[in-house]
Amino acid sequence: MPTLLAIDMKMFKEDLEKQLIELVEREGFEFVEMKLARHGKNHSLRIFADREGGITLDQCGELSRAIGRELDRIDPFESAYTLEVSSPGLDRPLEKVSDFRRSKGERVRVQLVEPLDGATQIEGMLDSVEQEKLVISTDKGAVELRIDQVKRGKIVL
Repeated sequence: MPTLLAIDMKMFKEDLEKQLIELVEREGFEFVEMKLARHGKNHSLRIFADREGGITLDQCGELSRAIGRELDRIDPFESAYTLEVSSPGLDRPLEKVSDFRRSKGERVRVQLVEPLDGATQIEGMLDSVEQEKLVISTDKGAVELRIDQVKRGKIVL
């Protein structure tokens, strides 16, 4: 049974993430992921953002300043925090249809929600992404998956 503190922290994280998604998108970037950790009384907040053609170091700096101003305004933490804004890089999680569309033609590894023919993950070339369906070419042939069958994916080298 989750504790009240765990439930409060989950709600806090979801609310903060929602506010930051709006800000990041307003600034012209795609919100990829947020990682929030607590270290004693302090927090660390990592925001991963991207945009078509990639995000530069200068753009990460600009976005970090915009997020910092918003955090100063809403003051969500009771003590000190560190903020880091960066590109998701090659380890970018593939979760949404748009993530997979962007990775079409790349070699990917997907973890499945439930095993498919005994396999819990599939690795191969992402051949197509249409609406809610992926086609991945493996050494055993093409595999069609619905996006809801995929727990998460990533590009592999």
